[in-house]
Amino acid sequence: MGIVRCLSPAGAPINLSVRAGALTLIEENVRPTTFTFDDAGRLLSAFVDGRTYRRSLANDVLEKTAGPRPGLSHRSRRLLERDEVERLEQRAYQFAADVAGWLAAEAARDKRPDSVHDRNRALEALARVATYSFARLEQERETFRAIYGRVPIMPPDQYMALALQATEGCSFNACRFCGFYRDRRFRVKSPDEFRQHIARVKAFLGRGLSLRRSIFLGDANALLLPQPALMAVFDALHEAFAFEPARDAKSDRPCMAGVYSFIDAFSTARKSRDDFAHLAERGLRRVYVGLETGDAALLKFLGKPNTPQDVADLTRRLKQAGVSVGVIVLIGAGGRAFAAQHVANTIELAREMPLDAGDVVYLSELIDYPGSEYAEAAAQAGIEPLSVEEIEEQMRAMRAALRRPARAGPLISYYDVREFVY
Repeated sequence: MGIVRCLSPAGAPINLSVRAGALTLIEENVRPTTFTFDDAGRLLSAFVDGRTYRRSLANDVLEKTAGPRPGLSHRSRRLLERDEVERLEQRAYQFAADVAGWLAAEAARDKRPDSVHDRNRALEALARVATYSFARLEQERETFRAIYGRVPIMPPDQYMALALQATEGCSFNACRFCGFYRDRRFRVKSPDEFRQHIARVKAFLGRGLSLRRSIFLGDANALLLPQPALMAVFDALHEAFAFEPARDAKSDRPCMAGVYSFIDAFSTARKSRDDFAHLAERGLRRVYVGLETGDAALLKFLGKPNTPQDVADLTRRLKQAGVSVGVIVLIGAGGRAFAAQHVANTIELAREMPLDAGDVVYLSELIDYPGSEYAEAAAQAGIEPLSVEEIEEQMRAMRAALRRPARAGPLISYYDVREFVY
């Protein structure tokens, strides 16, 4: 990574961070401003006037603010309106153009050899940024939709992964609390169609692909495919990408750290340890399973067709096969009626699972989508939702009980589904 510095005409220090796959521009001021672009020139994120922004490939922008009070539940997350998106992007690209001019002027004055290389890299990156604008990003919005439709959700550690849809939608799509896939029919892509999908995604991202270091195989449960069909999917991935640790210096295939995917504990119940071991040999590194709760009664109320023990059994097979696991727990599920048993039984079950330092337990606050079956069922059952303070307390209790000595247990992390844009 190289750091290049220059000054604005007003004397404000400007830092340019040039690293593999991205360029970050930082104006050091009373209220610092930061813009990050991918290697193609697309705006990725921004920090402006004390607010954080993340832009999706569909040119949606998520605004993140801390909220009126401390605590995770008070965080504010919203998608900007189209006119707000345009203003933010115009500001970002105008700032990049200004920085390019200031840096070029400084380059004309400063010919020291030790500063030429990094400065030239920065100027080349800024030249690629200059090929973009709000209008071009809006055009790419339509291209993205033609390729993906949309990408409903991914785990937090995979937000910057390369999403590839071997399947679309969710084969079950009946969990009461989940609205991510309600608007799409479950569909499996044929091998040829999946290869075409990969090619279109790579062409769309161009140089921006260099920032994507892993593959997320979507949508909801691609791993339910019969083993021969699933191996064909991995064959297509290996045709298009190289995978660590094996690197072929002569290959022009982008190198990925591995394949990650959601999994469920019911449609994949017949997959054996050996099935998962074969996938691990082909690059499967981690799968994410919605435990939701360790309480059987609450799980049934949530509309899940499996038992909590099914998740524990699946976790054992995966770990024996050399695949790490991300376990998702719903905080606040079942409201006050289920609160005590939800916490106690989830902690008990999670402690039984063979989770180690390579795994993650995600604590995800239940976000009730408009018109959800969960809200209707909870109202009919007279279930009162937890208050913000009770949700925070449930999260603290889960985190404290599941924490293990460093390097011995899984990472315990927060998963705010409102933060996802792709």
